[in-house]
Amino acid sequence: MKKRVVLMINILLLIIVTSSYTSVMGQAQKTPSKNNTMVISINGSFIKDALTSVHNDTIPQYLKLSENEINEALEDLPGWVILDSKLHKTYTFVDFSTLFEFMYQVADVSQKLNHHPNMTSTWNTLTLDYDTWSLGHVISNLDVKAARTIEKLYQDSNYADIRS
Repeated sequence: MKKRVVLMINILLLIIVTSSYTSVMGQAQKTPSKNNTMVISINGSFIKDALTSVHNDTIPQYLKLSENEINEALEDLPGWVILDSKLHKTYTFVDFSTLFEFMYQVADVSQKLNHHPNMTSTWNTLTLDYDTWSLGHVISNLDVKAARTIEKLYQDSNYADIRS
């Protein structure tokens, strides 16, 4: 699991560095080659600076929540419970297509938050579990933030009105 996370972070960093390539071009050295192509040398410190800024901006600050903080958070999260030391909820949908649409939206929000749930699904149910593995599988501030975001998405999209 850790290797997969590191790989995903590296891919993200590669994409960001590549997309910022044009801004670095102004500080790059262009050298014409013999076959009418341009060879561009980029100072390694520019790449390091770009990676450092991405790293600092994308690593969430996790804080373990106390039992009282978790219980207070659950008051504003209808249907969410603690199960196996994880923030847990199962959503029911009218059909698989609707479930998949919501699951895609959960994935999109998770990428933006840089915090991802464990998801399991059947034909019309989606179960989400949040815990923070980097703190030793405890419930953190990011777990609650993600659950609140997902719950708002569910309510705002009127999925509750089209359940079977």
